[in-house]
Amino acid sequence: MTTKRLLALGASCLLLLLSACGGSDDGVPLGPFPAINKTEGDPPFKLTAPTSKSPAAFSYQSSDDRVATIAGDTVTVVAAGVATITARQGELGSYNPTSTSAVLTVAKRECVLPQVNQGGQCVIPAATESYVVREGVTWMPAMGALTWAEANSYCTNTKIQNMNGWKLPSQFELAALVSSGMLAGKGWANGDAWTATAGGTADSHFAVNLTSGASNAYPKENKAYVTCVRSNTQSA
Repeated sequence: MTTKRLLALGASCLLLLLSACGGSDDGVPLGPFPAINKTEGDPPFKLTAPTSKSPAAFSYQSSDDRVATIAGDTVTVVAAGVATITARQGELGSYNPTSTSAVLTVAKRECVLPQVNQGGQCVIPAATESYVVREGVTWMPAMGALTWAEANSYCTNTKIQNMNGWKLPSQFELAALVSSGMLAGKGWANGDAWTATAGGTADSHFAVNLTSGASNAYPKENKAYVTCVRSNTQSA
């Protein structure tokens, strides 16, 4: 075998060896790096690196720090949204750099009244100053958006401030509260809130606007805010 043929064969073997070690411009193929689904407020979690023939370490990057941040291989969920997590493997010896990515989807955490979403966690508001006491009646701050049946059931069946005996207000009661000006600075939701007063048809009830005090009858399947009232003369 001539020297020229030996050199050509040696070069061919070297290229084959480099290819087996990931020496191509694209680096070695990486194993699965599947999509991730989380909910805001979930605890930090560690990433599982994709399999690779290269012994080089992986680094990770989030495309949107408003959705999730990454330190080392630990991801901290920040808020609802979608971000791309890129796993990069650097060059090491004959192994070229390579990368892959996965989509992280963070869902909004849905809370059931009286809990509200604060920083991705469902909590009962501690701000008791949002409650209003007027003429011997305590008002729960208006929040949420429920159908009339859901609002009525919530007030009737929920222990609020560790007390039972709550109900939906009448149209007159809620309109009078709004007109009193006592809601100013209380942080209540702006919009229409359900009352216990039936509308002109069997499937409607009145709602009162929490800013203007105007009343309108809506189909019970519509959604409006809910505020519950309780007489202070009742026992807990």
